[in-house]
Amino acid sequence: MQIKTLFLCLAIVLLSACGKKEEMGEMPNASSTAEAAADSVPVSSKEQLSSSANTYSDSTRQFIRTADAKFQVKDVYKSALAIEDIAAQLGGFVEKNAIKSEIAQIHFEPIGDNKKLKLTEYAVTGALIIRVPSEKTQDFLRQMASQIIFLNERTFLAQDAQFELLKQRLGIRRNQETQSQMGNAAKGSGNAEEKAIAIDAQDSSKQARDHAIILEKEFADQVAFSKITLFLDQSSQINQTEVSDTEAIIKQARPNFFYRLGKAIQSGWYWGLDASIELMKLWPLWLVIAAIVLLIRKFRKTKKVSKQETKISDVE
Repeated sequence: MQIKTLFLCLAIVLLSACGKKEEMGEMPNASSTAEAAADSVPVSSKEQLSSSANTYSDSTRQFIRTADAKFQVKDVYKSALAIEDIAAQLGGFVEKNAIKSEIAQIHFEPIGDNKKLKLTEYAVTGALIIRVPSEKTQDFLRQMASQIIFLNERTFLAQDAQFELLKQRLGIRRNQETQSQMGNAAKGSGNAEEKAIAIDAQDSSKQARDHAIILEKEFADQVAFSKITLFLDQSSQINQTEVSDTEAIIKQARPNFFYRLGKAIQSGWYWGLDASIELMKLWPLWLVIAAIVLLIRKFRKTKKVSKQETKISDVE
């Protein structure tokens, strides 16, 4: 009896051990589970606005950084103000701030008491151009990400401007040398015409130099401050306004039936008189018509008499 009990306990232990092995074999790999969980986590707005184009730096290169982003916000006006504040905190400024409302449709619903409810569906959009220090571009975008509900699209660009800047500087130097040569030619010996040509060429050289200096300043400004263009929009909104029901007010202000009937008869009588007067203005035409009618009747009467005479003569 004890031996049977011992065998029974061993069988139970072996069966439980096999069940545990099967469960362990069916359990997924811990690393694959972690990877799946990581894949299911949505990308945050800060990560969506991150790019090495906004952070890469090189002592031998100078970058013109630009960024374009289009996204949805909860409230365009509030988000635009918040973005302006972030730019100011980072030492930037606002180059453009344009906000407009576009009406999608308007619906009127009568509510009684000569009133109607005006329902206006509209959408608010905004366009901002922000300039921030180039090294603060990524900081600005990350702080601004808190305003984003859904990012539609974004574009980052880092243009290496070192060669363009070098081109402008060489152009300035070349124009300065040309100007110096033209100045010496204008001061030197020669007739008045040659000196006038030299002075005119010197003036053109000055203009080219000034233009090159301005271009250099513009490029330097673009390198120092990145340009960020933002397009904001929000979900459609409904504006409710009570307005007067003009049609109902006009209907109530109308006179009663008998008054309107009397006015209609009076108006018709006067219209008939006016028509009679207008017809009387054509009295020459009526005389002509009357004369034609009399002639026709006389002709018919004469023809009838002649026929009767012809019949009498035939009888005789």
